[in-house]
Amino acid sequence: MAGEHGLSGFLRILALTQLVLLLGTSTSCASSASSPTVSPSVAPIHVSIVCHNEEPRNAAAPAYAEDQAYFLRNREATIEFARMLHDQDVMFNFQSDWDFVKGELKYDRGSHSTGDKNVLRYLVQNLGFEVDPHAHEKRYTYADVAFLHGEAGVPVSHLAGGFVAYPPSDSKLEYFRQELCGQQHDCTWSAEALWGGSTSGHVNEEELWISGIWKPMDNTHFLEHDDDAPLPHIGGYRSNWDGLANLLEHQRNGDLEAARIYTQTIFVRQADMLRPQFLQEFKTEIQSLQNETSQGLIRWVGLNELLAIWEDEYAGNPNMYAYR
Repeated sequence: MAGEHGLSGFLRILALTQLVLLLGTSTSCASSASSPTVSPSVAPIHVSIVCHNEEPRNAAAPAYAEDQAYFLRNREATIEFARMLHDQDVMFNFQSDWDFVKGELKYDRGSHSTGDKNVLRYLVQNLGFEVDPHAHEKRYTYADVAFLHGEAGVPVSHLAGGFVAYPPSDSKLEYFRQELCGQQHDCTWSAEALWGGSTSGHVNEEELWISGIWKPMDNTHFLEHDDDAPLPHIGGYRSNWDGLANLLEHQRNGDLEAARIYTQTIFVRQADMLRPQFLQEFKTEIQSLQNETSQGLIRWVGLNELLAIWEDEYAGNPNMYAYR
């Protein structure tokens, strides 16, 4: 899927383009317009689509585990969105808190359209997507949520999908360096990587809009890399289409270094999927980037896939490119 894009992809495109230029054609103007030369020195942008569902805010809020109709409505919306991404050859990270998974375990017996699999198994086994734990830890810890994912029949991811990183007094960075225990289940879980460092309530977090991967030093020095720190963190930059447009502009201007890794998240809320026009709007955004995708300027990747790319293609070298 999306992992097939990248430097090797646009190097092939570059070679074909150079061949056309050498041979020449009678429609050279049209050919040069539709087949721009792509330089191997251009840094690709690794784009990840990440979705969150949350725990109930209060007793009056619809809860997936307490409202079968509400859960099934969200199940179908998730499947429809995921299929659209799969059809567009775009990867997906579904990061679920405990309430949705409890609803799945209670109500989701599979359907004909998913091969009698629940939605999490369908995402992983049929579409090849990634499922990670996401927890606010008011009632269920990350260990509990990971345990529930295992109960739902999917491999347990060790990527923590979202946490408070700032201010330092509230940071949970160092918390994830220890083995975590369940509060609701007899289980343990350890993080191996982090994504989504933010402020509480996502207020005034512009300083955390970073593209790249690095190992934060400690709670006080989250924005400083330390080779000896145990957990890599994937930056989401400004996690929307505007952020990607901004990063692409820096790419066009030659501001991005080819030897460094650049990351971008497009963040989706579970509730977004229920909006009537959301699916088509999202698909239109992806299709508007077909040229950049075909040229290897954009690589649609899962977060765990991205960590492997960072190690294999960038030798684990850190990068922190701040939003500007």
